[in-house]
Amino acid sequence: MARDGGRSEVEQAEDVVRRLRGVVAARVVATSDGEIDVVHVLGQADRSPKLIAIDVVSAVAAELGVQLDARQVRVAALRPEEQTSPVPQARLKFVGLSVSVVRTSAEVKVHLEDRGMLYEGIAAGPSVPRHRLALVAQATLHAIEVFLRAQGLLIFEGVGVHTVGDHEVAVVTVTLAGTEQETLAGASVVRDDPREAVVRAVLAGVNRPISWLTANR
Repeated sequence: MARDGGRSEVEQAEDVVRRLRGVVAARVVATSDGEIDVVHVLGQADRSPKLIAIDVVSAVAAELGVQLDARQVRVAALRPEEQTSPVPQARLKFVGLSVSVVRTSAEVKVHLEDRGMLYEGIAAGPSVPRHRLALVAQATLHAIEVFLRAQGLLIFEGVGVHTVGDHEVAVVTVTLAGTEQETLAGASVVRDDPREAVVRAVLAGVNRPISWLTANR
């Protein structure tokens, strides 16, 4: 892993990509060895995603000596009406949740929907009260990763239901993998089922990153 002034290759690549014409935002995801795995780019509406991807491959090779496959560069393009807004609105919707229990084990399935396509996330673990909401949060994150076609991007940190004023509120924290290890948080008021509130809290917490990562889908 190359370093320049103490910075990793991934950090240098993010700087290179962010300087390119038409790039609004960029995030580089690393492998377990610290090498470049995937480059996510949010591009301006007036520049084609294909051209931006070509620029990314060329610039990283020229400045860092790293050869990327074009398939490693994923470019999401803002729509013209979104040019004045830094982040488009997320579209993933919660449509279903199921829990099955066999002896001491539980399996949770969460279904999310986008434009008529369903995305399923599954999580399994001990069937004990303190783990049930965590399984719901983990299954939701897995469904989002299926939607993003990326594994290990969203890391579950914690979940809880707290009383705020006259309401119960589900709160979830998630880490967005990358060089900065950004921590995200989402909350949702519990209306009928705290498990559903946890799903909505996860979606609220990761709304911004999944929005710009998938703007051209």
